[in-house]
Amino acid sequence: MNELTPKAERTRQLILTTALASFAQRGYEATTMREVAAEAGVSLGLAYRYFQSKEALVLALYQQMAAETDAAIAQLPAGSIAERFVQTMIARLEQAAPYRDTFGALFGAIMTPNSGVELFGKETGVVRKQTEAAFVSLVEMAKDAPNPTHVQDVGKLLYGMHFAVILFWLRDQTEGQRATFALLNFIRDLLAWLLRGLALPFVGRQLARFVRIIDGAFP
Repeated sequence: MNELTPKAERTRQLILTTALASFAQRGYEATTMREVAAEAGVSLGLAYRYFQSKEALVLALYQQMAAETDAAIAQLPAGSIAERFVQTMIARLEQAAPYRDTFGALFGAIMTPNSGVELFGKETGVVRKQTEAAFVSLVEMAKDAPNPTHVQDVGKLLYGMHFAVILFWLRDQTEGQRATFALLNFIRDLLAWLLRGLALPFVGRQLARFVRIIDGAFP
């Protein structure tokens, strides 16, 4: 889409926000573009002008989250990889909190192959690469950045961990999602151990092996 005027961007965001609320209320499958347009107070044609399908609304949410992740990582203070990862995830969960019910409603669709909005499908490949690159940057700029031969692999590991944390957070029913924060503390300690272990060739090889397996599973 060409660059939008401020008014057009507000209209686009209104449609997206309305759709996300509708997904949370009605469920993804039950929501229609006609209902989204009516609730946003725009014509159906205008809604389709900004979003060609219901799937495009979900992909726009992914793009928004990727941009927020980029921004969160770019603003990180100096620190260790483990500290920077935990700070990033706390910021991401705060930003995603308004959409927690929406993601819950989308869970089935985003985990179903060929749904058009699959989180790890070909439709989201560009967004995934963008976010993966941001986590590689997180590693590169840390005060304890590993040997350059390991930077990409550690960044990809963090990228995978960030998805795992978000999915855990979505299903976390503890008060204040305290289990999620306990998980982040565990990951912080685990990363410190892993990074020390990279001094051993065996650990580096196994990390690279793990990353190749994960890379081979997703388009």
